[in-house]
Amino acid sequence: MADRVCAKFVSKKIRKVRWQRPGAFGRQNPECFVTGSWDDEQNEVSFWNTVQPNEQNIDPVLVSTIPVSGDVNDIAFYDTSTFFVALGNGSIAMMRIDQKLTMISEWKDIHHFKSRKAPATGVLCQSPEIASIGEDGKLNLMRVNQEKPYKTLDADSCSINAAVFTSQNEIFTGNSRGMIKLWDLRSVSEKPILSTSLSEDSEIGVTSMDRHPFQGHIVAVGGYDGMLTVFDMRKAQTPVTVMEASDNCLNDLRFHPERADHLFTASESGAVWHWVPLSGKNPATGGSSGNLWLSGDLATQQLNIKEILPTLPLAVNSVDVCGESLICGGDNEAFYYVSNVVF
Repeated sequence: MADRVCAKFVSKKIRKVRWQRPGAFGRQNPECFVTGSWDDEQNEVSFWNTVQPNEQNIDPVLVSTIPVSGDVNDIAFYDTSTFFVALGNGSIAMMRIDQKLTMISEWKDIHHFKSRKAPATGVLCQSPEIASIGEDGKLNLMRVNQEKPYKTLDADSCSINAAVFTSQNEIFTGNSRGMIKLWDLRSVSEKPILSTSLSEDSEIGVTSMDRHPFQGHIVAVGGYDGMLTVFDMRKAQTPVTVMEASDNCLNDLRFHPERADHLFTASESGAVWHWVPLSGKNPATGGSSGNLWLSGDLATQQLNIKEILPTLPLAVNSVDVCGESLICGGDNEAFYYVSNVVF
């Protein structure tokens, strides 16, 4: 059976797409997702529903929209109904999904330079922790019921472009010069516990990151040069696996939340790829020796790359996958919904 694809033109450039994870355990396919726009006079966060009375119609329906003041640079779900949005005006917005979208609160201007606001480039959640990163090089730590960050680290001298929680108390960050740092949130020191680089011989900036859903010490990192680099946090001074994912900037990457041997990438060149394991082995059941992402040069021999869409003329900025459903969007002012990704 072939992938079923629905294209939806929304007249705004899409910067980020994220599925609302299903609340019921074992429920494979999600029903709703959120999109965020950028590079417009009035940007917005929108909530979409894919469930239709007519099963022949897979066209998602717009449920609710909230205008925001600034580019939407990132979206991260805190639980099944609450999510956070990183904005280009340096703020982090908290929103909730009930029957429609509701703005709950906002941490305003928590990213800033001396004389002007700095864009918040990312937001990440590991309950009860919420963290934000920005072009000002700061790493802010927040809690839901607090009016301002309880801790701010001057983590970098340039923009931090991507970050992930590798455990409850550790955050992995990557900056625009290719520096990778690991932070222990319990430490009283403002220094990272580890610092290395994406590439030894050049300053290739980091663009995206995702953590393996079952083995948190495995982190995939995308770069401006289109390379996909995998780090093992237990020995993170050098990357374990390096593969070419695009001939252009790798804008977003996501491990499948249940099938972690499958990876999905979106690039500046307009490509959306599904990295399919040839062996069909599930690394969640084995040790590190059985994980193809830690197999170094052998990884390319164990993976097949499948194009989810024909290459688009403009950048694809974001991709997300849950169950058999995939969503992606980019600068051609459209998103694409795939309702039955073939594994």
